[in-house]
Amino acid sequence: MDISKAIDIRTAMRASGVIMAYNGVVSDELMVTLADILKTRMEAMDDAKRSRTVFSVFMEGMQNLIWHGRTDHDASGMVCISQQQGEITIVCGNRIRREDSVKLNETLDQLQHADKDSISQLYREGMSKSSEHEGPGAGLGLLEIARRASHPISFAFMDVDAHHVDFFLAARI
Repeated sequence: MDISKAIDIRTAMRASGVIMAYNGVVSDELMVTLADILKTRMEAMDDAKRSRTVFSVFMEGMQNLIWHGRTDHDASGMVCISQQQGEITIVCGNRIRREDSVKLNETLDQLQHADKDSISQLYREGMSKSSEHEGPGAGLGLLEIARRASHPISFAFMDVDAHHVDFFLAARI
């Protein structure tokens, strides 16, 4: 990378209030390391409840990256946490199969337009069915993020090739 690009990236991150950013291979070990860094940053916050919410959304986002991310070298995950005007935004992104994006888009669109009571009800229903679900998380991670976010979640899909898209999810707290 040219040094001028690195300077541009740093300038953009500072202007956006980025307090932590990572792009690369995501693993359980990395999640623990980043969680420790975030925890230290959040301890400086005066609001313990909000700090726990930020930490919880971060962990859900990282777990989604680990469990649902692809494993090849050009499909690394990313997480970016910024703080501006009293709000913290957590953005996670990873590469997924295009066919998986269709159902995910429908689910996220419903969550984006649902009120807090509806999201809580969906979460309770998911909890009661979690023993029937195969795989990690019982499908509750997105509900947990939407439930804890202070604003509707936002998301985007960017075309990569005929078989893959990059998926981004943002939650404001």
